[in-house]
Amino acid sequence: MRKKSRKALEREQAASAAAAVEAEETRAQIIKDMHEEIRWEKYNAERQVSLEEKEAAMREVQLEKTWHALQDHEGAFVKYVTDAEKEENWIRYMTCDGLPDPGSLSEMNTFVFLWSMEDKEVNMSNFTRKYYTVIYLITKLDEIVRFSLMRSPSYLFECKVIRQRFRDKLQEWMDMACYALLRQIERDMVREDTKTATYSSVSKHVSCCIWVLIKWPIKLKQPTDKDRIPIEVHFEEMELTVKMPTDIDCYCMAIRALWVMYDHYSDRAISHVMPELPDKYKSNYIINFPTFCQNEYNTKLKIRDEQAEGRRLRLEEKKAILERMEHPPELESTKLDRKGKQQKKLGVQAKPEPIQEMKCLPYLPTPDEIILQKDEETRKEIRKLLFTRCEKTEINLRKYRILGGVIHIDLIYQPPQPKDMGRNLMLTTLQIPKELKFVPFSKPYKAPPPAPDSERTPEVIEAEMKALETAMEALALVTLKLPSSIIWFEPPLVAHWIPERNMWSTQDVHDIKYNEEKQTITFRTGRLGVHGFAAFKFINVPFQSWELKPEMGRHARGGIALNVSAAIVQAEFIVREDLVCLNSLAGGMSAAIKDILGEYMRLYFLVEIPRNAEEIIKIAIEFTKISLFASLFSDVENARCWMRPISGAGRLQLREVSPGETSGDGEASARMHGPALHGVHLLLVAVERQSELPRNRHTIQGAAWMPRERANERNSVGDSFANNDGSLHRGELRVLRRALRR
Repeated sequence: MRKKSRKALEREQAASAAAAVEAEETRAQIIKDMHEEIRWEKYNAERQVSLEEKEAAMREVQLEKTWHALQDHEGAFVKYVTDAEKEENWIRYMTCDGLPDPGSLSEMNTFVFLWSMEDKEVNMSNFTRKYYTVIYLITKLDEIVRFSLMRSPSYLFECKVIRQRFRDKLQEWMDMACYALLRQIERDMVREDTKTATYSSVSKHVSCCIWVLIKWPIKLKQPTDKDRIPIEVHFEEMELTVKMPTDIDCYCMAIRALWVMYDHYSDRAISHVMPELPDKYKSNYIINFPTFCQNEYNTKLKIRDEQAEGRRLRLEEKKAILERMEHPPELESTKLDRKGKQQKKLGVQAKPEPIQEMKCLPYLPTPDEIILQKDEETRKEIRKLLFTRCEKTEINLRKYRILGGVIHIDLIYQPPQPKDMGRNLMLTTLQIPKELKFVPFSKPYKAPPPAPDSERTPEVIEAEMKALETAMEALALVTLKLPSSIIWFEPPLVAHWIPERNMWSTQDVHDIKYNEEKQTITFRTGRLGVHGFAAFKFINVPFQSWELKPEMGRHARGGIALNVSAAIVQAEFIVREDLVCLNSLAGGMSAAIKDILGEYMRLYFLVEIPRNAEEIIKIAIEFTKISLFASLFSDVENARCWMRPISGAGRLQLREVSPGETSGDGEASARMHGPALHGVHLLLVAVERQSELPRNRHTIQGAAWMPRERANERNSVGDSFANNDGSLHRGELRVLRRALRR
């Protein structure tokens, strides 16, 4: 027994000795590592300061050159826009068409005044002639408001006011023309039978169909509620059917269906306009690159000076820990007094005093981390400020867009009809004011409450279904064919315009049924008036890949080809000088797209003409940003370096190109396409303000000129920069790539 206990004791002693040796080796390694850490911390602190000074000096030189190049190009573009505007004004002057200059506020006001003097002569015939003239002027005002780059805000505000006057006057003339038509039903409308008459006028931009139930000179027998048949009208020219509820007999009334290709309501909605940023955030987006980078560098220096004392304390803390590890304190043997000895004899042990642990200082972030943290907080705050709060049934126009124009479905009281008194004498009762009177139609729908689950027998379920059908039959039923010019990637939302609140809403629209094969949609509405179809703006996002290369083929004319693969469609655009065309499209085709394939036009014309094909044009808007770099340089060397085929995928990463890929005369291409591409960029900036959130300006400008080592430190907040600082034109790509990712 003694031998076994002795061997066990020896094994325990050997194990404790080995553990002590291992602990001593670990302690020695930790001490060595801490010595190395302290040495490297001192060395890196000095080296970091020197490296950042060199980077700041190099960044300042490079950004100054880039800034001057951009300023020169901006001046050239401004001159190009000014010359183009002068040429357009001269062409308009030589046309002598009698129309006012859309850019002259006084002439436009005079036109509205002269137009109002023709109110007494309005009818459907002269309305059609006036319609195209007014739409042309409104379109020109839209171009000034949306795409003008050198106009003052006050001038643009006046243009918006005049544009709204034109819109209101045009709608007033539409109603007045319909009123004049309804005043002479026997003369101007077509009798379908003894009880009804119709009128239809269909064109490419506006269609109007009216159905009336003629008032008889004698009273007709009124049917009972059970025998009453709902009024159902089918407008074959518009492929639209309206079925009224049974409680509306349409006696002495008219049903009007009016479709117009434009949407003059959405830009008045609250959700259409991006909220204004406070000045403290807005100032970060208007300063130039050199000033921004210098401010950032000064902030770093200020933070480093403020952290000098904190870094010294943390270094002393590490030295104190190291000293304590090298020379641990010895435990002093405490002499027990008699009382303590007595307690020990009784089996009570004295508690040792606890060793006080050193309180470590918190982590001290670097100046870069502090700046990134502030930038992230600013970005989150900006997102909160730019967030558009909408009601549950309100259409957010920064997320959706009304496509295919708008349709007016109205129920109108018939004005008094003329009576033939004989001897060429007609007598008409005159009602003042002489305008259309709309029948109020507002029926909120409330679904019947369901029965408890314990009582849901087949009879109860059938009764619920009948109650739902009865509640639905109190609403107006509308069936129509969607415009063929629209590419519908998903069923649209049906919304009606609420003029009192200036918003599109789906509150009173129910039971929507979409037939994809026939491209028809059926819905019930509890409110008559203006209706529209809202489509999701970003259905083709994210983009899959893109490719930018010189135009090739037998019909090439020195243009730039842009191939885009979006989430659903694939499109190819060609840019020549200051014109652009949609060359091909796969994955979504419509009649409007077929009409413009291969036709070269200004970019904003391409955006406006097939406006219903919103998603296709949005791809052009997004990816024409990539073409911006081709117009940044006018010298031969840099132009030839830039005019190469490039492509990308995902987050629009550019790839390295070999010298053998250069094609064409770089100088000629840059000069040829420079104004158009730069104009595209400035147009896109205006478009982005309507729908996109500003990105992190610090990552765009402040970090744009950092070398590869610095860029790798920021992978957590943005993509790394692929270029080094070897040459100026390659370094400038960093700013552009980050700007393009905005």
